[in-house]
Amino acid sequence: MAGKTKFDQEAAFKSIIGAGRESEAENQEMPVGKAKNKDRVQRSYFLDRDIDKALRRMALEEEKNLTETVNDVLRRALEKYL
Repeated sequence: MAGKTKFDQEAAFKSIIGAGRESEAENQEMPVGKAKNKDRVQRSYFLDRDIDKALRRMALEEEKNLTETVNDVLRRALEKYL
């Protein structure tokens, strides 16, 4: 087994992607859709069924999505705290 060369994984990787280039995983930026939501958090709350129904109806009438509608309602209600 003398004289057998050892496999160089890093050299093989560089020859595949090209020396000096970054891999796609390292080079990827945040998706465009996520960039605008950086000030948002995801929470889960239990709502009464009639409140949920009213929010959905309001969203449909105002042609907004449910998140925008809930944020608008909460901003108006919490105005003195914001």
